[in-house]
Parts: sequence; structure tokens; C-alpha cells
Amino acid sequence: MTIKVYNGTTAEPQENETVFFIQSRGNRAGRPIRQPMPNCWEVRTYRNVDFEILSIVYESKILSVFLRGSVIPFLSLEEYKKIVSPILKKAIHENRIINEHYLQIRKIEENILHQDKIKNLLKELKVSLSHKVYQKLEIQIL
Repeated sequence: MTIKVYNGTTAEPQENETVFFIQSRGNRAGRPIRQPMPNCWEVRTYRNVDFEILSIVYESKILSVFLRGSVIPFLSLEEYKKIVSPILKKAIHENRIINEHYLQIRKIEENILHQDKIKNLLKELKVSLSHKVYQKLEIQIL
């Protein structure tokens, strides 16, 4: 696994390589994300469960004590590597049951994204129906 500062461009992943990003600044510093954003790190790994492992680290709030900065909180890349390296190494040696938990977290994340899509579609439907009803009301008023 390599973690480096995101410079605005991402090289194509190699075969079996997973690329994701870690937010480095703000109140969500340490949060793994799928798409790059300003102030993030690029992570390249050959284990596809590393995203879920780092999500667990972020969700557990253990990174909050390492945040620095009085106006905009941030994590140091070197400090982050020191924190997550032993966690990732320990996860390598865990048995298959732990890996099933990572997959469950991935499924939950996929379900949340799916629910967000449904929610957005329902909002669009609501707006569309509201416009249609308004047009009928406006015609009857005139």
C-alpha cells in the first residue's frame, strides 16, 4: 500500500490495484472517499478491503485526537501512516470471519448509496408532479 499527497491527477490503476482517497483536512479528515477532492491523499493498494478497514478507523473516531490546527483541522500524512500501518498489518493476519465483516461494511455502504439515489429520484418526482399540478391550477385560475 502506498499513500501520497494527491496532486490533481491519478494514474490508471494497475491490474488488481485499488485506488481511493483520504480526506486530509477539515472536520472529516481521515475519511476514505472514492473520488478525489482538494486536500486529500491518494491510496494505492492491492487489497480491496483496505478501504473498509480505513473506514472503520475513521468511523471509530480514533483519529480525532491526532487532528491539528486551530481554524482548519488537518492530519499529518506521516502521522496517519504511523497510525494505520499497524492496523492494516494486523488485519492481514486476521481470519476469514473478520473479512466477512469488511464485506458487510461494503454492502452497507452500497445500500446507503442506493438509498440516496432513490431519495434523489423521489425528490425529482415530487418537483415534477408539483410543476404539473401548478400548471393545471394556473390554467383553471385564468
